[in-house]
Amino acid sequence: MNMQKYFAQLVGFEITGFHFENDEYALEPFPVFTLTKGKETLKLTLSMDTEGNGGGFAFIEAAS
Repeated sequence: MNMQKYFAQLVGFEITGFHFENDEYALEPFPVFTLTKGKETLKLTLSMDTEGNGGGFAFIEAAS
């Protein structure tokens, strides 16, 4: 999978919501962000790994 292309599709979207979502098979709840661009809406869910074993962690850093 081309990860550059995969994540680049998020460019231009704005985070408009956030919540935690439980899953019966996950170890931890998933952090879920709602993103919008015009009339398009996406749900961005952070996971520990591609198998979805639980919620993950994202590094949030200042950018210049």
